[in-house]
Amino acid sequence: MRATLESLRETGSFDDPASEVTRVQPIGRPSQEVPVDALEYHIFSPQRARDPLLEDAYEVWRSVWLASFESVHGVYRLHSDQFVRQDQIAVISAGGRCISLMGLRRLDLSLARVRHDSYFEPWPDEVLASLPDRIVGVTSNLAVHPDWRGATVMSPRSPEDSTRLSSLTIALSVRSSFASAVDSVIALTRNDRSVDKLASSLGAAKLGQITMHRTDADIVRFDRANAVTRGCVADELWERRHQG
Repeated sequence: MRATLESLRETGSFDDPASEVTRVQPIGRPSQEVPVDALEYHIFSPQRARDPLLEDAYEVWRSVWLASFESVHGVYRLHSDQFVRQDQIAVISAGGRCISLMGLRRLDLSLARVRHDSYFEPWPDEVLASLPDRIVGVTSNLAVHPDWRGATVMSPRSPEDSTRLSSLTIALSVRSSFASAVDSVIALTRNDRSVDKLASSLGAAKLGQITMHRTDADIVRFDRANAVTRGCVADELWERRHQG
């Protein structure tokens, strides 16, 4: 663990201004297994927080999603709105650097102005109509730093318990949403990256399917009673969470 953290601390910072072709700088390829003790979980309010880790998370988000959109559309201009409009940004970090993140929102579906949000524009009418008139959580904008894709998080106290970093990021984000007293959490999955399978393994129910950016995406819902958001690794990181 010491070698992993020291290699992370030796990485550079983002000194150059962001451009349309900005890519995140490498932060050192970790081993495929990383101890949960080497990680931290932060929950930021993006419109209020001024923290270098949040700025690092923005660069990871921007680079990952810009690359994804460019691979589909060619030249693509990505604005910060989808990042800044989130109520919270949940970040998993190692050595002070963002390795994965997810956006969290809460929407009151009893209000017409919320049901007319652009997020729901591609949804089938019957799927949107099936959602109850109450506050729901929304998780979106999943991004894993390229150097950490495929990493597995281990618990030294329970060596047999492990989880993929991407799955852990989703599970903790859903758990964070439930901490705000919502009864359900909705999301769109990137099926070309098998996020639909990850969501299903965490207890999500498929409500429908749409095509976004020429890619299939499932509309899924996590219910409090069925969501799988706990486990040795998730619990350890959750207990040490930072709210800022």
